[in-house]
Amino acid sequence: MFVINVFGLGVLYRVLELPIALVTHMEEVAKQAKVSFSDVFFDFDLMEKCGFFSFSDLPIQTEGLGCMIHKDTVFEIRQARKKIKHFLLDDLFNQEYLFPMYQTKSMELLVERKDGFQYFFLYQVIKGRVMKFLTDSFQGIDSFEFVTTQFTIENHSFKLLTGVNQEGTCLTTEDDDSVVVEQRVLKL
Repeated sequence: MFVINVFGLGVLYRVLELPIALVTHMEEVAKQAKVSFSDVFFDFDLMEKCGFFSFSDLPIQTEGLGCMIHKDTVFEIRQARKKIKHFLLDDLFNQEYLFPMYQTKSMELLVERKDGFQYFFLYQVIKGRVMKFLTDSFQGIDSFEFVTTQFTIENHSFKLLTGVNQEGTCLTTEDDDSVVVEQRVLKL
């Protein structure tokens, strides 16, 4: 069994699809509590006044987890606790090479808008082991295809590794071991 770990900064994100009546109620709760609208999402007591236990109970259109493609993000492959391969994730997408070093596949974050709803992008920046994949075989780094998602929301740019495919099969992510270092809500 081979274990693939990705260490560094990651983003856990949700696109919230909230009925306008709920948004209005949340704005009233924020006004009464004398806090900003975005603070309501991260306060359990205020979320309870809105009828939810936490932001994770709010209706979502899409959600995802990705590792920031950054100079400090590490990608490693281990077998029986021995490190086989280790490199910086930023090297995958270095534009200084004449030919790409690895297979990549870019995805786009799409938001389908419906009348009567407002959309919010809620994200948490996490740090630690952001992703862990398991695979039975490893025939070299060339057998992987790295799936990325890039998007910009309100001048916040995200370039994320969101998945790894091996010979056409998507590897599923296992548990992560990370902590939240920042969280925000942006209106779409």
